[in-house]
Amino acid sequence: MPKDISDTGLSVVYEAENSSPIIDIVFVHGLQGHPSKTWTYHKKEKKKSFIHRMFQKLLKATTHPEDNGTQFKPVFWPADLLPNNCPDSRILTFGYDSKVTKYNASEINQNSIFVHSKDLLGELHRGRERDPKRRLMFVAHSLGGIVVKEMLARSSSSVEGGLRNIVESTAMVVFLGTPHRGSQHVAALGEVVRSVVSSLGMKTTPVILDALGLKTTDLVRAQEDFSMLWHKYDFRVKTFQEGLTLAKLGKKVVPDYSSSIGDAREYAETMQANHIGMCRYSGPNDPNYCKIAGALQSIYLSIPSLKAIEASLDRRIQLTKSVLSTTSTNEPPHVVNGSKVNEACLRSLWFPTIDRRLQSLGSPAEKTCAWLFDHKLYKDWFNGTGRHESYGLLWLKGKPGAGKSTLMKEAFHQAAREQAESNYSTAAFFFNAKGDELEHSSLGLFKSLLYQLLPGDKQGLEFFHKMWDEKNKFVKRDIGEEWAAWAESELESFLEWVLLIQTKKRIIFIDALDECDEPQIRLMAYFWRRLTRGAYLKGIDLNVCISSRHFPTITLSDCPEIFVEQHNSDDIETYVDCKFELAFATKRPQWELLKKNILQKSAGVFLWVVLVVEDVLRSWDDGNEMPYLNQRAMDLPEELETLFSNIFSKLEPNARELTVKFFQWAILATKPLRLYEWRHILAFIRQPTLKSLREWRQSNSFIESDEQLEKQIRTISRGLVEVKRVYVGDSQEEGIEAISNHAGAGSLDLEHGDSRIVQVIHESVREFFLRNNGFFMLDPGLRSNPIGNGHLSIMETCLDYLNIRELNALVQAR
Repeated sequence: MPKDISDTGLSVVYEAENSSPIIDIVFVHGLQGHPSKTWTYHKKEKKKSFIHRMFQKLLKATTHPEDNGTQFKPVFWPADLLPNNCPDSRILTFGYDSKVTKYNASEINQNSIFVHSKDLLGELHRGRERDPKRRLMFVAHSLGGIVVKEMLARSSSSVEGGLRNIVESTAMVVFLGTPHRGSQHVAALGEVVRSVVSSLGMKTTPVILDALGLKTTDLVRAQEDFSMLWHKYDFRVKTFQEGLTLAKLGKKVVPDYSSSIGDAREYAETMQANHIGMCRYSGPNDPNYCKIAGALQSIYLSIPSLKAIEASLDRRIQLTKSVLSTTSTNEPPHVVNGSKVNEACLRSLWFPTIDRRLQSLGSPAEKTCAWLFDHKLYKDWFNGTGRHESYGLLWLKGKPGAGKSTLMKEAFHQAAREQAESNYSTAAFFFNAKGDELEHSSLGLFKSLLYQLLPGDKQGLEFFHKMWDEKNKFVKRDIGEEWAAWAESELESFLEWVLLIQTKKRIIFIDALDECDEPQIRLMAYFWRRLTRGAYLKGIDLNVCISSRHFPTITLSDCPEIFVEQHNSDDIETYVDCKFELAFATKRPQWELLKKNILQKSAGVFLWVVLVVEDVLRSWDDGNEMPYLNQRAMDLPEELETLFSNIFSKLEPNARELTVKFFQWAILATKPLRLYEWRHILAFIRQPTLKSLREWRQSNSFIESDEQLEKQIRTISRGLVEVKRVYVGDSQEEGIEAISNHAGAGSLDLEHGDSRIVQVIHESVREFFLRNNGFFMLDPGLRSNPIGNGHLSIMETCLDYLNIRELNALVQAR
């Protein structure tokens, strides 16, 4: 154990020598813990007999001192291991007096766990005065996680900028076995904490728990406050759960439901250790250490790019201040609390969740995303060499979970890093359907882009100030109070003016257009097509990259498209290789087979791969064998089920019947059906039932072209069913007949309807309907027997088809 670590307060255990640290990593222990002992691994030795111990003493007495070098040394991993993964960092441990074994009704320690959080905040403030904006990561074990959560809440509510800077600088919080919440199986969160306290050999009377600050009401409040902070400041959160039981309790100290925060953004992993051993690691190859080191290193490696973006933003802010200071008005500037009213015009564009979606996205896996920057269409768009063909607009499309947002974030960050040396400015907006109103509306997009672009546009900022001043001329308000709200049409017109008045090159990224409010999606696409074309005709260099799912189907002229799932297979394989290499010291044939199965079933859906690989590794650490892992790889991850449910959540009630019948055919058919067959299916699953083919051909619902038919299939299925171009007889496609008697079936024209099949975009979609109540979600009346009812529906449609007049005439003729 290092000798210079104090039992209380902050102690620096490592600091980069040859460069300034780019991040502080702070370790916080739990009750009965210690700032070094909690994080130190000691090799376990079996209990020896009396004779054996005496022999060892005799041997030791006759052994030369230099022969003792082979003895195992304890591993204090924050100082002994972590610097190898995060060399340009400063690593600290925080200690506090948590030895409370003498508690009884008359002796109460006044330093509750929440008071310790106040001490931690003060220590951090004093210890970071030289570089208060340096990024922070916290690693907290057990109830130390509650100390960290309460400290961040105190920081956020502080009126002193130095204290508030702690939460603003936080990049990540890692929880190791921290009890966050109770469940329906446990009366209250306090009962989980009681288990933690009892595992330490302490009494757990209500008086003791109250004195520690561990009442259920306090714990629930701390968790609610932390969830709000997570949304507000967008730091990363990583959860590790104990995989083994504690022998003296006969169960896990903190059950999985309690050590999980329960947020959709959470990414939880299991440590193959009990509650006490999960924070101690034997060496750099310890599988548990590889997990936590990988999480910390991912944030550490992203700091340089974040600092480049922050430097760019700082330059924008300084430019804004200089512009504001030289802006002339007819009246002298009003001063309120030392700030010019002029500056409030920019603040009128800001909103708390302006970049929440962007910040919530994780960093891409190592050695991925490079294919996009090498893609000819992307390079031509970025460099402007293909402007005569695209007019500055590029569209990335992909299946749900293909990795579009991660690509867009990486593309934006790369452009932001390069803009300091290049003569262009860049901005981005990431739509978020699950966010607040501004996160999924056109108004939010306009406000965000203007907020990013105006600091670097003196002419635009001057004009915007005049607009703001005119809008608020007759409204007397103090700074900080609400000003007159901007209308969407105002900002749309002004953004168009800003982008078409400047000759400076601009690069804009708009992610997840499909998550914009549905009535606005098409209008947004047309807006950017019109704007980029107008900029091209004026000789203005405006490049806009949009990403979305394949649904809704929107056709734009002269807009190149890149389909992500056609190019991400190498990235997926790289990701699986990296994960397997971290988890297993040696390669085994069965793992290669499992990897092969995962890759074959991925179908370009990166999210499915991430979820399945994590589940497989967790199951392996739980002690399961390969047959079980293969089965887990077939199951639908809960997160994907939620994703599919959200896709159908906005489905109009009058469209549900058609959607149900559509998926009954798509899921329950014995083989993939061809595109030309779907032309008839879509006609006869609609109401009212057709009486003849002639009636169908004369109806408004008749679809003549394959292109329009494909669009309709994509619309009805919300993008979960695709038309795949394959050669007839392709052996890789199960269920496709090698020979068909249908005319033209042997055609090698991949655009021909007879040579294309209609199928779900991924097998997880089929699982969603067959085993996870997908049909019930669309029609609650199908709860009891959705599969049987589906086959009956298909039979009824076939009977309706057999009953058309043309077939009756054919039968009578025979």
